[in-house]
Amino acid sequence: MRLFYLSLSLLSLVQAGVFGLLIALTRAPAFSLLKSPSLFYHFLVGHVTFSITVWLMTFTLAYWHYKEGRKGRVAPPATLLGMLLLSLSCLLPYGEPYLNNYIPVIDSPIFYAGLFVFFLAFFFEALSRVKKLKEITSFENIPQLYAMSVALGLATLLSLIPSFFIANAEGGQKLYFERLFWIPGHLQQFLYASVMLAVWHELLKRGNGKEVSSPLLSTVNFLLLVFPSLLMAGFFTDIFSREFRLLTVMSFGLGTGVPVLIHTYYVLKNIRLSADVPSLALLSSVSVYYAGVVVAYAGMQSDLRVPAHYHGVVSAVSIAFMGLGYSILKERLGYICWERVAKLQPVVLSMGINLLVLGFYMAGRMGAPRKTYGFEYVMNTKVLIALNIAGLGSLMAVLGGLLFILYAGQSLLSIYKHAKAY
Repeated sequence: MRLFYLSLSLLSLVQAGVFGLLIALTRAPAFSLLKSPSLFYHFLVGHVTFSITVWLMTFTLAYWHYKEGRKGRVAPPATLLGMLLLSLSCLLPYGEPYLNNYIPVIDSPIFYAGLFVFFLAFFFEALSRVKKLKEITSFENIPQLYAMSVALGLATLLSLIPSFFIANAEGGQKLYFERLFWIPGHLQQFLYASVMLAVWHELLKRGNGKEVSSPLLSTVNFLLLVFPSLLMAGFFTDIFSREFRLLTVMSFGLGTGVPVLIHTYYVLKNIRLSADVPSLALLSSVSVYYAGVVVAYAGMQSDLRVPAHYHGVVSAVSIAFMGLGYSILKERLGYICWERVAKLQPVVLSMGINLLVLGFYMAGRMGAPRKTYGFEYVMNTKVLIALNIAGLGSLMAVLGGLLFILYAGQSLLSIYKHAKAY
């Protein structure tokens, strides 16, 4: 079952990469491949949905199963069915796309059914681990973060229920979905932060054989639970109000910023600099995360600086997950296929993401809007250069993702062949 979810996460990463490449080559003036605005926005929904929601949540399930396998019969096929329905709805030219934050939507029964089934499967997996919640008070770092990820996974999906009742279409359908997913989407980011930190320490343990725990880490981990609870105020007030937006910024800044900063200190203090895959993946993840953080602290408006920020921090989670995926496969197979490729992969991917972040940030500072098809808004050569830097970074990032898919896919095939042989 561990490999089933790892296989599904690999499949979702392939889909996210295909959608992302089409979008990136559309936004890069040197290529300008896609001529249809309608398909552009459908593919944009597909890229965001599979890269931020499906890929990261399926790998979270793979990590949970790696730490503690389960034998549920409903969740695995439901997860696959949800993914197939979501992919189909993004590929078909039917339904109006709404590019709201966190979980963009295609107004189609197929998309709604896929999202519902996928979330339901994740909820069942989290629910089967409620006994692990007692380890939230543990002084061992990895078990504590594991328990917190289960709690945050449950909170993310349960928050959809009150969000459904407070959401309304005042101001348009896009704002309806913005209200629906604002609080669950923010809780989802805390979920990813908790799993990323756990995986950072898993990689550290594999890189230098040392598992780090301390009273300070155990204390700051609680910030991952305390500050998300502040978001519950959104059920009783206007989430678009200035006060609530400030509360949201504070919850992120203190609830994820402080824990990640403290964990970074412990990780970098104890890491052994070497060319093994876990160490390379860990350092690549840290570097990309802070590229996204620097963009946030440099100041953002509603332009390309926003995707510059979240491509950095979200890609940091992805790179960490890929590094752990390597370790899971190696433990199961006894070796890793194309190990040289595995060592090159996190470096190429992190370089590509950093170029993408730089290009988006530069273009955003000069007024380039986000989620916009075409180049009519380009007024000077500097914006064109910045967008092409982002396009080059996207190509490198896709290459890095492809390298992971190749060695992980080959390793999975080898494992399945060996299993059939017995």
